[in-house]
Amino acid sequence: MILKILTSLNRVLKKLLGIICAVAMGILVLDVLWGVITRYLTGGQASFTEELARMVLICLTFFGGAYAFAEKAHMGLDFLSSRFTPTAAKLCAIVSLLLALAFSIAILVVGGIWFVGTSIKSANSLVCLPSIYMYHIYMCVPLSGIFATSFIVEEIAKLVFEKNVEGEIK
Repeated sequence: MILKILTSLNRVLKKLLGIICAVAMGILVLDVLWGVITRYLTGGQASFTEELARMVLICLTFFGGAYAFAEKAHMGLDFLSSRFTPTAAKLCAIVSLLLALAFSIAILVVGGIWFVGTSIKSANSLVCLPSIYMYHIYMCVPLSGIFATSFIVEEIAKLVFEKNVEGEIK
């Protein structure tokens, strides 16, 4: 029951994350294109394009990483675990997912929230786009951590609770 709810929730989160990444990529392409056009037509690049590209790339990196985890497209080194017995390979997968979960919660979520809070206190904004504050950009850290945490919990639940063809827990 819980696994079905989590899977359904993650399906929606994955679509949302895909849209976020597609929009960020579109903004990045248009921004860089505008920078190139203005550089060649006016002799000088539009002032905001470099800074905006850098900030969008930061967001795309964090959200893209979470999306890659959801799609199981992240780099995985299973050379050693593929040589284990099925039970040992499952245990190895659970341990690695628990380590990824600890990193996601401690560094991305908790650390990201602290980072955003510190940035709000400093009230720094982008030089060329002063209406965009740095904490707007830094919000991608805890948000991507929340997405990744949800995907990791689903993977752990699948390993622990799903049954194989014979009806036994894998």
